[in-house]
Amino acid sequence: MREFTNWRVFFISLAICVASSLLFINRDRLFAQNNCSSSTLCATSGSIGGGLLAVGASASGTVTVTGAGIGSLCFAQPSDGTDMIALGAIPSCTVTAPNTVVVRVLAVITLTPAAKTYNIRVIQ
Repeated sequence: MREFTNWRVFFISLAICVASSLLFINRDRLFAQNNCSSSTLCATSGSIGGGLLAVGASASGTVTVTGAGIGSLCFAQPSDGTDMIALGAIPSCTVTAPNTVVVRVLAVITLTPAAKTYNIRVIQ
């Protein structure tokens, strides 16, 4: 059982490294103030978080992003610029239906993420 735990921790750590690298490389292009266009759709979520999350648990919210299509690439970033990965949480989003995006904050460690809004970018 201990080997399984070590592999799980390894893969979670690897996922965090890959996600943070992709966000770092693309952050200026993805989250520029006026980077919304016909191919990049933008929205801001309502407040997400504020409650205790165990490892692997998540807090979520739904956002309407007009024009978003199922399978489109989606990025979520805290509106206040907080480095959530450094705090032990991974923000993510998924287009689950036309014009509907689910934003999740996944806990990698046990924590209580502050309630905050998230900037959403959907790439068509």
